[in-house]
Amino acid sequence: MRCIDATYSHLLFDHLASRGIAAEKLLGKMPKAGSRIAEDRWKDMLEKGARAAQDSAFGLSVASQFSLRYLGAVGYLLLSSNNVMDALAKGQRYHVLISEMNPVKANIEEDHLVLCWPLKHGWSGQLWDELGLGTTLKLIQAINQKPVFPSSVEFVGPPPSNRGTYEQFFDCDVSFNQAMPKLVFPVKNLFSPIPKTDPYLHDILDNQAKQQLRKLALEDEEIGHYRKQLLQMITRNQPSLENLAAENGISARSMQRRLRTHRISFQTLLDQTRHTLATNYLRESRLGLSDIAGMVGYTEQSSFSRAFIRWEGVSPGRYRRQNLEDDNE
Repeated sequence: MRCIDATYSHLLFDHLASRGIAAEKLLGKMPKAGSRIAEDRWKDMLEKGARAAQDSAFGLSVASQFSLRYLGAVGYLLLSSNNVMDALAKGQRYHVLISEMNPVKANIEEDHLVLCWPLKHGWSGQLWDELGLGTTLKLIQAINQKPVFPSSVEFVGPPPSNRGTYEQFFDCDVSFNQAMPKLVFPVKNLFSPIPKTDPYLHDILDNQAKQQLRKLALEDEEIGHYRKQLLQMITRNQPSLENLAAENGISARSMQRRLRTHRISFQTLLDQTRHTLATNYLRESRLGLSDIAGMVGYTEQSSFSRAFIRWEGVSPGRYRRQNLEDDNE
């Protein structure tokens, strides 16, 4: 399960409070700074906030209150960069410390900077795009310390009825029904030195960020080990918390505690492993859908289909057809 840093979610809580909405009553207790929030919970929080605020461009409204403090130490690291382009390079390097969702790609095309978010993990929805593109604009403005606006913006979702709200926020033409979220900026001024940078502070923050990356990498290594064990158990039709614990020579309760330190449950880990297996099997045209359902641990094909639609947004059959077509192109 992909996660975001809890500090980033404080922006949502603060925005709801500014509108007189009891955020903790609506969304639960504010997550502690430094903790991580699962993607599904984050999306649910955004959707609940949008309904409570009755705001058709809720993501942009939240983004309008963004400041670098909501990125924690990474935000201060970006502010201590030499210029916007330097800050964006660091943002790409340490993106996973803020969010494990679709990472940004930056390219220079002629005299424009193109920031895009390829849908590697699927589309996260209009609310997330509004918040992501909106906070990226505010981030660049905060770092640049000079007025800067994009020359064009692209959204994946369909055109909304309040299109003018988007154009007013970004101060440019906004397109919808596009392949991926995108921001395009004129390069002019983005290389201008940032005043009052502190090289000493920058080195301290950079080292802290590197340590956090190493910590995440170690966590991923342990979870990766558990995934490999689960893959073998699924092929034997024996995936269970008790069996995973036994494989590691510990009790089921200790196994739960280990997984909890990585902010993941056994069921989520099993679900993700089945998802990975299913997508691999579906690329093999000789395997029937009912066979694949059984191979990933489902006794009924209908249960497998429902789970797969939840994972990918399409049925197993349609996913297979799409990927076979892509392979043949």
